[in-house]
Amino acid sequence: MPQTNSSARRRPTGGSILLLIVLVVSVAMIVPTIQQLITQRQHITELESQIEESKQQIEQVNDEVDRWEDPAYIRAQARGRLLFVEPGDTTYVVIDDESLPAVEDEPDVSSDLHETNTDSTELFLDSLIRANDADAPQETP
Repeated sequence: MPQTNSSARRRPTGGSILLLIVLVVSVAMIVPTIQQLITQRQHITELESQIEESKQQIEQVNDEVDRWEDPAYIRAQARGRLLFVEPGDTTYVVIDDESLPAVEDEPDVSSDLHETNTDSTELFLDSLIRANDADAPQETP
């Protein structure tokens, strides 16, 4: 029968147990710090993407401001949005027949001539007088 050597089976020594305890404690101390670092990195990445989006929005607003400083753009917007026309221009409004509801009964149209009892120059003068007497608009800072 072969003899078993007691040195072949090693028992943990006090130093190896102490080293194992120090290793476990140091890992336990480092894990929350690493988790916090990862969380902060994710937050930084989100903030950087928000900054990029804000920069793009600022660039778009600056482009829009530059366009509004161009008199031709202002004129085009006034014509398109407010239906303003230049002197001598003819305006045509196209109505899509498909989007209008079908008219079943023809409305009654009167052929009688009606006169108004107001004078347009009097209304104009009244409007000027009221505009002159009105309070000036307050400026907001």
